Amino acid sequence: MPEKHFYFSVGAVVGSAVCAVIAKKRHKLRETSRFFQWLYRREPHWFLYCPVIIFLVGMWGLIPDVIHFFGWLPKEQTRTWLFDIFFFHSIFEHIENTMPAVDAYLNFIGQLLLAIICLGLMLFYTRQVKKAIIGFNHKSKR
Repeated sequence: MPEKHFYFSVGAVVGSAVCAVIAKKRHKLRETSRFFQWLYRREPHWFLYCPVIIFLVGMWGLIPDVIHFFGWLPKEQTRTWLFDIFFFHSIFEHIENTMPAVDAYLNFIGQLLLAIICLGLMLFYTRQVKKAIIGFNHKSKR
């Protein structure tokens, strides 16, 4: 069975992709969507909260494990095709049970993906802080 961080990292990658698409289209969405117009009026810097989306989508991949933890369903039931909606949970479970060597690779890939996402978020927020400081310095010199 892959470690929990693998499922979370797959979800975090999907959440990051969603955030990247939103980032690219957010200005156009502001012009065309009432929801995004409302969002910009309510919180002009709403995009800085996108890591919450990454976290929530990542948590989607852990739902079968939460179900196991609380004992709501046995593992045999959560390893059916229905639970593949949680980032292919049952497929990965089957692959790792039949090919143990793949387990180590998937766990390493999960760690690598989480490291890349963390570094990417750190760089994004560093740039945002840098923009804010430069903008603040330009305003204070006037």
